[in-house]
Amino acid sequence: MNYIITGGGSGMGLELTKKLLKEGHHIGLIVRNEQRKDETIDELGTDKLDFFFADLSDQSAVRQVASNIKAKWDHLDGLFNNAGVLLDKEYASKQDNEMHFEVNTLSPYLLTTELKPLLEAAENPFVVNTLTGGLHKRKLEVDSLKKPKKFVKLMGPYMHSKTALLLLMNNLSEKWPNVRIAGADPGPNKTKMTAGDGMPGWLLPIRNLLFPKPTKGAGKIYQTAFDSKFIDKTGIYVSGGKVVPVKPLLSEGEIDKILSNIN
Repeated sequence: MNYIITGGGSGMGLELTKKLLKEGHHIGLIVRNEQRKDETIDELGTDKLDFFFADLSDQSAVRQVASNIKAKWDHLDGLFNNAGVLLDKEYASKQDNEMHFEVNTLSPYLLTTELKPLLEAAENPFVVNTLTGGLHKRKLEVDSLKKPKKFVKLMGPYMHSKTALLLLMNNLSEKWPNVRIAGADPGPNKTKMTAGDGMPGWLLPIRNLLFPKPTKGAGKIYQTAFDSKFIDKTGIYVSGGKVVPVKPLLSEGEIDKILSNIN
């Protein structure tokens, strides 16, 4: 099987990559540059996979990497949109979008739509998006995605961007009957992201003491993609090993407003 993974060179993505390689699948990783490729090869202990290069905060680079994948592969059985950012303050992308919104919402949506021809060329294709917990309880403030009214670590733009991705992808699942789309809550994990400056200070001691290794989160992402409980379902959010109903929905006007930030 052919699988593309973003963020597959570290943390949960790396553990997922290891598992899929061990099963004998053909894996493609989207990484930032040659240095990251070399580091990933060292981590994996193998170069038996394809590397594609892109800065996922740059929409032109996302389109180009999708084009490169389409030039090399003839079908795509699964896309794991796993890459993401958790930042310490507000940053703007090249497109002048808040960076969480750019990387965590717009980038995976754009990549997915650009790779649609390869997905539809596969027999039972899927897209699994790495999300976070509690999104079914959140109301999305669409107007604050591009320019947040206030920056709050973790619970602000980060959570908003993941909620937006969930709702956009669920909407997309209704329009793509031949591609299964699911969101995975991997739970808390000890990764570079959760050790970084984007984590609230009060949460770091809890992270250091109680968060499990990223193999656990990778297992939950894998389960969302392959467990028999989920393979006949689309437009779902899997949290705690079960499908959790998502109450907040987006109107077509809100969807259009979000997607207007894709140039």
